[in-house]
Amino acid sequence: MNSEIVIRDCYKSYRYDQDKARRPEETVHWVKERLGQMDMKILGKTMRIDTGRLDIPVYISLCGEDATRFTGTKKQMGKGATPVQSEASAVMELVERYSFFSFIQRTEFPLLRYRDVADEAIPVAMFLQSVHDDSTSTDAARRLLQDVPLRWAVAHNLTHGTDQLVPLDWFYLINEYNGPAAGNTLEEAVLQSLCEVVERHVGSIISHEGRSTPMIDLESLKDPAAVELVDKFRRNGIRLFLRDFSLDTGIPSVGALAYDPATFPLKSEIVFTTGTTSNPEKSLCRALTEIAQLAGDFESRTSYRPTLPKYASLEEAAYLMENHSEPVAICSLPNLEDDNLRIEIERSVQALQGIGLEVLVINVTHPELGIPSVYTIIPGAHFLDHTRDTDFPQHAARTLLRTLPAARALPHLQELLKRFGPRYDLTFFLAHSLELEGQCEAALSLFQRALEQQPAPREIASIHVHMASCRKEMEAFEAALEDLQAAEQHNNELKEIYNLRGYCLFKLKRHEEAIAAFERAIEIDPGSAIDYANIGSNLRELGHKEEAIKCYRMALELDPDIEFARDNIKKLEAEPARQKDSQT
Repeated sequence: MNSEIVIRDCYKSYRYDQDKARRPEETVHWVKERLGQMDMKILGKTMRIDTGRLDIPVYISLCGEDATRFTGTKKQMGKGATPVQSEASAVMELVERYSFFSFIQRTEFPLLRYRDVADEAIPVAMFLQSVHDDSTSTDAARRLLQDVPLRWAVAHNLTHGTDQLVPLDWFYLINEYNGPAAGNTLEEAVLQSLCEVVERHVGSIISHEGRSTPMIDLESLKDPAAVELVDKFRRNGIRLFLRDFSLDTGIPSVGALAYDPATFPLKSEIVFTTGTTSNPEKSLCRALTEIAQLAGDFESRTSYRPTLPKYASLEEAAYLMENHSEPVAICSLPNLEDDNLRIEIERSVQALQGIGLEVLVINVTHPELGIPSVYTIIPGAHFLDHTRDTDFPQHAARTLLRTLPAARALPHLQELLKRFGPRYDLTFFLAHSLELEGQCEAALSLFQRALEQQPAPREIASIHVHMASCRKEMEAFEAALEDLQAAEQHNNELKEIYNLRGYCLFKLKRHEEAIAAFERAIEIDPGSAIDYANIGSNLRELGHKEEAIKCYRMALELDPDIEFARDNIKKLEAEPARQKDSQT
């Protein structure tokens, strides 16, 4: 067992708005050179996309087709106070994501029971800590885990300086794409990924609780990059609110909220970000460049998917703008800065140990690319709603369905229900395993039982959607529509309702109603390529050829792998030619 994580001395050579081990222009050249040596299409090109209004550069890196297959995205965004730093950020974001998903999708992780690896694995208590479960006993969790097969990855525990096995799927379902980072050096990647996990942790706590934190006195700023960035917002009339988000972590975090009174709400949005680094003013810079990255220069509405709330009104965001005490100087925030990144990592790890959090790092460097990349896990750190309203049994059920084929997961889910049930959520996951196995009649019976076991109100819609999915597979389309109507009454923001409704209506040849359903799905998720393609198929059936082709092309722009859209374009474009041939 070897994590291949060794933290060595690593000194900074660039300090303007970010602390890096290599100057940004060198980073861009180095990364592009490494990508160019790959026999795969990873990077298409980089390009600047901001309008120039704020004069804070925003770059994107467009993914090559080979990268898109792993990452599931077509572009990565970069941020920085200078154009070259923003471009460096954009290419590193691509490397980070490509390396991470290549690791997740291509590695043959050993599938072993906890009893087989207990001496080398993280302790059972860390499973409970990761989902903030203080009601399930460690003994009860251990008894279940003993015979549950999990996929294991080797991590380095920075807190204790030892290598440990971690259940990858367990933590991926909590963190998802929160924790990977690429860097000029391993140390740079580790520090950035650690800070990003802390950044999401404090932002999650403060936004969930609507917690009031100290306002930062902008007149206390000394760092030239920080001062310049703030001035750029002020010169353009952007209202800016900066707060100390460090909480008890001992690591400096800055929360930032901005909006433009001249364009909000008709043309622009409220943007809310957090920045975490080892230095408070660098954290402030990170939060501000993230605003620039997400805001579209406050001249247009954007479609970014936030990790913090996307507030629609000033009233919702009031707790971030109100000031009930004297602003604090930026220097009052914790400061872990050192010339040596190794020292900063050690200080950060020690600070988190002080609040009972350990830091685990997995090396996910792509073997051919060779650019240092890591995935950092901090069990007990919050992220979105993944660490709330759950517990060990529920998360164990999710993990089983991700780790094992449904047929293999089924007996373990039954054991889970036996040990911790009766509970609606465990009944639901057992039903879902049957659904995945194609046993729709049996699944429907269990889904109905879950509805009778007092599910949380927010979960009722999801249960009805799964019932509709079963009935769709049984070609009971009218009954499926009734389930979807019940789901909509409990949550009309669930995209799956409208995607599934559109499918059923298509099968019933109610094409105009189907189009309306798919349009609602796109309204909820503007990037839903499949729903554009589905609209195209209904337009095709209605005889609207040109409109259908347009929708198919829109779908392929978002997802080039939708083969039926490509096939339908070819068929529709061939029709006039065939008609012409028949006339001559």
